[in-house]
Amino acid sequence: MSEPQGIPSKKSLLSAIFQDESVSSTFSFVAIVVLVLAFKSSVLDANNIPSGSMIPTLKIGDFLFVNKMRYSFRMPFTEKELFRYDDPKRGDIVTFIPPERAMTEPGDARDGLFPKRYVKRVIGLPGDTIRITLTNVHRDGHYSTYSAIDYKEKGQAEFKKYNYKEISPGELLYDLDNTRALSAFLYKEEKPGFEHYVLEGSDSLYYHGSDCYKQTGCTIPEGHYMMEGDNRPDSSDSRYWGFVPREDVLGKAAMIYFSVNWRDSVCQYKSGKELAEKGPQQAEQYEGLELRNKCGDPSANWLLRTILYRIPRMEIRWSRIGTILR
Repeated sequence: MSEPQGIPSKKSLLSAIFQDESVSSTFSFVAIVVLVLAFKSSVLDANNIPSGSMIPTLKIGDFLFVNKMRYSFRMPFTEKELFRYDDPKRGDIVTFIPPERAMTEPGDARDGLFPKRYVKRVIGLPGDTIRITLTNVHRDGHYSTYSAIDYKEKGQAEFKKYNYKEISPGELLYDLDNTRALSAFLYKEEKPGFEHYVLEGSDSLYYHGSDCYKQTGCTIPEGHYMMEGDNRPDSSDSRYWGFVPREDVLGKAAMIYFSVNWRDSVCQYKSGKELAEKGPQQAEQYEGLELRNKCGDPSANWLLRTILYRIPRMEIRWSRIGTILR
């Protein structure tokens, strides 16, 4: 039976719609956005670092790729784990959903449109017993507290050590947007197969109430991991809010693809080099109109401050781009 004359068929109507250039372009754009978001949510995510808890390995203003398929595959647009084929290793830098106890700031949430996600280093595996011993180190006329970490693997009788050695910071701390880290001391700590930097200082005593600081240590439950920031005095981590379930580990930090120092917290200092070498009390600072031109009006909205002040003073850390994370 033929179609009534003057009434277009469904097939011809759809063809006409998709032959329209504007509709076709819109459809293609939406499809590309959906594919990109699906890729980002389950394969390779992009994160920025807003805090100093992983200094100097990760600095405020670093942007990193996270391999979300390193340990398991998750359903696109969700963080639901579909199947698992590997687990985090000792020393891995991972992203994870923080425990409820870590939700301390207004607006913090584990779920929703803007969920809170942490980046820390794995220092303890399921079944490990972790023992942290506070050690006083005399250095440069000052005393620093180093929290030496021993670990006893499941089924083993003896503790092993994360050995450490003192390191001169050189230029490593010249580009920090964080003054607290400058009062800490730099060390290199050994993990199986590699070394990495850590910052230590007397603030580590803040966590001494944890069972991990007792002589017997703390035992990590099965299916859980102990996380810690490389900036030990300034990291909210497992020493304070406990262990992280395996299902909440989302991926492994892979590479820094961009890094910018906005100098939000150190805008009043004239030189990052001098700030790192002399400290916040002795480094030369801007005053008066110069200070306002560098730091801006704190009452102005974020967009205006960014355009007028943050972009002119920002510094791109070219040497960090392409850094493979370990």
